Amino acid sequence: MSALTSEILFEKFQIIEVLKKDEHAAVFLANHIYLSKKIILKVLNTQKIFDQSSVERFKREAKILAKLDHPNIIKVLDFGMSKEFFYISFEYIEGESLREVFKTKTLTLDQKEHVMIQLLKGLDYAHKNQIIHRDIKPENIFIDKNLNVKLGDFGLALSAEDNFVTNPYAIVGTPSYMSPEQVRGAKLTAQSDLFSLGVVLFELFTGKNPFLKENVSLTLNEINSFEESSLIEKIVEAQGVNNILLRLLKKNVNNRYNSAEEVLDELNVMIDQPSIVVNSVDRDGRQSRLAWLFLLVIILIIAGIIFYPKEKNQKQNELSENSSPSTQQQGIQTQQKNIINPLQKEPLKTDVNQNSVNQPIENNQKQNEVINPQKQDTNPANNNSNPVGIGSLDVQSIPTNAEIFINGESIGRTPFNRPYPLKTGEYSVKFVHPDCPIYYKTVTVNADEVTKLHVNIEFETKAFIYCQAFPMVGDIYINGNLKAALPMKTNDFIKVAPGAINLIIKNPRFKNIDTSFVLHARDTVRLRLKFKNE
Repeated sequence: MSALTSEILFEKFQIIEVLKKDEHAAVFLANHIYLSKKIILKVLNTQKIFDQSSVERFKREAKILAKLDHPNIIKVLDFGMSKEFFYISFEYIEGESLREVFKTKTLTLDQKEHVMIQLLKGLDYAHKNQIIHRDIKPENIFIDKNLNVKLGDFGLALSAEDNFVTNPYAIVGTPSYMSPEQVRGAKLTAQSDLFSLGVVLFELFTGKNPFLKENVSLTLNEINSFEESSLIEKIVEAQGVNNILLRLLKKNVNNRYNSAEEVLDELNVMIDQPSIVVNSVDRDGRQSRLAWLFLLVIILIIAGIIFYPKEKNQKQNELSENSSPSTQQQGIQTQQKNIINPLQKEPLKTDVNQNSVNQPIENNQKQNEVINPQKQDTNPANNNSNPVGIGSLDVQSIPTNAEIFINGESIGRTPFNRPYPLKTGEYSVKFVHPDCPIYYKTVTVNADEVTKLHVNIEFETKAFIYCQAFPMVGDIYINGNLKAALPMKTNDFIKVAPGAINLIIKNPRFKNIDTSFVLHARDTVRLRLKFKNE
């Protein structure tokens, strides 16, 4: 590929990085000039290829992918010929292959199921479009930082419209992920892809490929001769999906699932139901880093209390006050943010720069109340005899009747008629409501300003579930408690505490729908489920 030396290829691709290159082909990370976005560019020099079947396979990949438009399949953006070069541009995924995930990440059971569901949906879409992939393996599966999955590399795929010069059922693919019929060179069907997917999922859930041996010959022999009963003891770790994996890996095609949709049915997942995003890899890592950060802060605080000079008692008291347990639980979070309620069209805004509030008070009255030396100051935060300045905090909550604590001391319950006067500085504010988890917020009060802290506690501390099932009638139980009845009204969400969720829908005419997942505060999920006959 020495002829490709220009920074701009085919008058529309600006090369950013060469990912792979030899005399026959190259893969680039590039910028599509007209689309103004990063893309992956595959280029083949047709004059350097002696085996024209490779050229045809390259063109076939472009034609096949151009037909497929699904969120779990890599999308072709452009393809064509320029002199002796054939090229394809693909969407660029900010992420890594599943193989890299195997090497560098530890996924939770919920995350693994999330990946499995997306792979089944992408494969089902390809099969319904008469496409058999023939090379499903971790290297051809791509995952971004939010665990969104894309199936790619359809270079070996078969289409019902293909006309082959050579035998279309020749042994192609990656040995340790082949189906038994693929090893034998027999006719391939969608169920062959399901076997290969079963091997990938086996590795996803157990960490091992069940057929991989020391060399290709031994690997192919293992696929042809393995005992299905031997898989059972290897599959114990895959809780909840053991039976699914075993059926995907049946040696006899007739004993496997007929389609990917059939597997999704067994998981009570509908084809058009958006997959629930759970505990992304980055999110777990971020939580771990924050935990270490909190621990470091606490250690530094303790060290400062022990070793600070005794004559600095006043500053030591201030340090102890600002390092209260409520502040430690909140963490380092000093910037104000918009508080968005998913059940309201307009966001509630936190404004640190305005002097008016819903129920304003006159500046003279505020000054007399706060800094009059003849009037006793009852605010525990104002014990400094030399205050830098005075501001105030307007605290409100949805729902009301939340008890408010500032630096650990109660100031009453919402709603308040007027802002609360405070010295300038940073404060930890705790919201305690009988129907919501405790919520903490750190705010900064500035001199001569009213800081607004309006919080929708339910949104900040709960998760939200909207559910549909077919048929439309049933009772919804969350963690054993009856929460709602079907059909639910549009945007009438079930509010739940974050954590492990077991959702059961009961209809006496059908088998219960029973599914589990994990939600975090502010997660909003919409479920579309389907009843199965008893």
